[in-house]
Amino acid sequence: MWKILTVIFNVVGLVLLFQFLRFKWRDYQQSNHLASYWTFKRHKYILTLGGLLAITMFLIEYVLPGVSPLQDQAKRLSFGIWLGGLTSLGISLTWAVYLWKLDVFEPEKWYHLLLVFMSGCATTFLVFPIAGFINQQLGFQLNDGLINDFLYCTIGIGMVEEFVKILPFLILLRFKNIVNEPYDFLLYACISALGFAFIENTLYIQKTSFYAVNGRALMSTVAHMTFSAVIGYSFMIASHRKPGKGWYYILGGFLLASLMHGFYDFWLINPVARQLSGLSYLFLILTIHYWFTLKNRAISASYFFDRKIRWVNDRLRYYLLTWLVVILSISALLIGVFHGANKAQTYFSGQIYAYGFLIYYLGLSFSRFKIAPKAAAVCQIVIEKTIPKEQGIGEI
Repeated sequence: MWKILTVIFNVVGLVLLFQFLRFKWRDYQQSNHLASYWTFKRHKYILTLGGLLAITMFLIEYVLPGVSPLQDQAKRLSFGIWLGGLTSLGISLTWAVYLWKLDVFEPEKWYHLLLVFMSGCATTFLVFPIAGFINQQLGFQLNDGLINDFLYCTIGIGMVEEFVKILPFLILLRFKNIVNEPYDFLLYACISALGFAFIENTLYIQKTSFYAVNGRALMSTVAHMTFSAVIGYSFMIASHRKPGKGWYYILGGFLLASLMHGFYDFWLINPVARQLSGLSYLFLILTIHYWFTLKNRAISASYFFDRKIRWVNDRLRYYLLTWLVVILSISALLIGVFHGANKAQTYFSGQIYAYGFLIYYLGLSFSRFKIAPKAAAVCQIVIEKTIPKEQGIGEI
C-alpha cells in the first residue's frame, strides 16, 4: 500500500510541478520588464531548492569517497553518536523556529522555550520505568494480535509517551505570566514534544546508521508535535471554564491524543496491519490539517492581536521548504560518509522519490494561515467536534 501511495503522490507532485512551470512561462511571456523578471526574489524557490539539490548531487558524485573512510568500528560508533545527535538537534531546531515564527503577536522569550525543550529531553527517560510498570501490571506485550497490539500501541505507547511529553508543559502552566495567550498552550506543548523527539530521533538515527533521518524529520516529529498540540489545545479550552469544570476537556484531549498516537503506531508495528502501513501516512496527512486548524484558531484568538502586524505566509513557506530540503541533503551526505558515495547516490534519489511530495505538502499546508481577530470562543469549535460540550456551562 505504501508503494502505491508513493506512486500516486509523486504523480500528483509531477502534475503540480508542471502547473508551476506553466505559470512561470506565462509570467515570463506577460512580463514587460525583463530586468525586474530576472531577480532572485522572483525565482527564489527554483534557485534555492534547485541549487541545494544540485550541490548535493555534485558533492555525492565528485567529492564523497567511493568507500566509507570510517572502517574502524570505534570511529563509526563515535561518528554515529555525535553526528546523529547533531542531526536530530537540527530537526528539532528547524521545527522549533517554525513554531516560534508563528508567535507573532506576543513572542515568547527564547530561554523559556529552551527550558521547556530541555525538560522535554529529560522527561523522555521516564518512558522506560512507566511503560515497564504498566505493562507488568496489565500483562501487556505485543503478540501480533490485532486487538491486543492496538491496545498496546494506545495505552502502552500512546498514553505513556503523551503523559511524559506533557509534563514540562504542566510545570510551566504554574507560571500564568508566561502562558498568557491561546497559542502559547500549543507552542509550549509542541516544544516539549520536540525535546522528546530529539532524544528519540537520536536513538533511531544512530540505530539505522542515518537511513531514518527524513522519516523522523517529516513524519515522526510532526506526529509528536500534532498529538501534543491536541493536549495543549484542550488545556487552553479548560482554562476558560469555571474552576473545577474544565477537567474533562483535559482528559478528553489526553485520551484523543493517545488514541491518535496509538492508531499511527499500530499500522507500523503489528505485522498484519503493517501490510496497510500506508494508512499511517494517510492518517498523518489528515492530522496535519487538524493541527493546522488548531494553530490558526489559537493565533487568531490572541489577546494581543494587532492589525499593524503583517502576516506573510510566503516567508513561512520559503523557510520550511528550504530547511526540509537542507535536512534531506545533509542526510544523503551523511550516508555517503558512513556508507560510501554509491549508497549515498541511491539513497538520495530514493528519498526524493519517497519524501519529495511530503516536503512540498508540509511546506504548503503549514504556510496558509488566515489570521483575523476572533473571540476566544472560536478556539472551542475544533475540540468540541471530538469532545462533548460541557453541560450547564455557557459559551466562552
